[in-house]
Amino acid sequence: MAMNRERKVKVLTESEFQEFMIVMGYRYNEKSKTAFNTFMGFHCLIGFGISENRYTLRLGCTPKSTEDILSVLEELNDFHDEHKDYIVKYSFKKTYISMELKKTIDSDIDKEQLRAVVHLITVLCKSERLAPICRVCSRQRKTGVYVVGSEMMPICDACVGRKRRLYEKRRDLFEKKQQHMAAGIVGAVFGATLGAMMNILMYQLCPLKGVWSIFIIVLCFCGFVVTGKRATKKSGVICAAISSVIFVLSEYAAMVLETAIGIERDGGHILISESIDITNSVLSDPANLASFAPEIAAGLLVILATGIVYFLKRMLTRPMKISKNLL
Repeated sequence: MAMNRERKVKVLTESEFQEFMIVMGYRYNEKSKTAFNTFMGFHCLIGFGISENRYTLRLGCTPKSTEDILSVLEELNDFHDEHKDYIVKYSFKKTYISMELKKTIDSDIDKEQLRAVVHLITVLCKSERLAPICRVCSRQRKTGVYVVGSEMMPICDACVGRKRRLYEKRRDLFEKKQQHMAAGIVGAVFGATLGAMMNILMYQLCPLKGVWSIFIIVLCFCGFVVTGKRATKKSGVICAAISSVIFVLSEYAAMVLETAIGIERDGGHILISESIDITNSVLSDPANLASFAPEIAAGLLVILATGIVYFLKRMLTRPMKISKNLL
């Protein structure tokens, strides 16, 4: 038992991985947590990975012919069969070879299998069946190794120039915009109110109640950006909070309206104040209140999901700073 516990501790740490890759002739970039090596125009990248249990290998390349595709794929299949306890999965596409490598329990075994993978990639690059390519434009051009954001990738000079110009242009535009928080909040409230009106309308027309809160959060974001000029993480939290409050109020207003419409449809006549009293009495019953809870929860989840998607989109589409050539 003691020996088993001792073996389980023997997993390559990042520093051990770094030292081992340097011994293998690779260089290591701490920002991207990636080891890289360059030979014959190819750039092999092996990332320590976000997951503590995986390495990620990537080689930017393209096969020179259909026969080369089949030949390389067969070699990868055979290698995977020999090392399937170490290679979680692999893929060979038109623009890259990728592998997910598992960190085994024993670091000595780990090193031997990693050494075998490195040797395989070297053999494939020297076989003249593959050609190195740019990660961005996928063309066969001379490339350097750059860190874009926190990701390392091989990129040609033309793509590097375009990325840098785009980054500088958008950075300048962003810095010129000054955020007006007060105006942004007013715009967000106005946009959310318009969304609330649409939510109330859809409440009467469509049974998918709750999900129409998407109108509220989208128009809230639009209102903030138009009047506040610049959106940040803080403004995103504010918009989500405003949308949640206005959504709950709009659901209440929709219930009041639905009660009034129902009575009018039956031939009766009711004042808004009376409809509010009836709605309050209905909601005062815990059983009735519980029946509305899933609807409210669904709307709030839609608001949360839309907010997350909005900021992920901003994160993915914003230009990322590109480093100097690491070679």
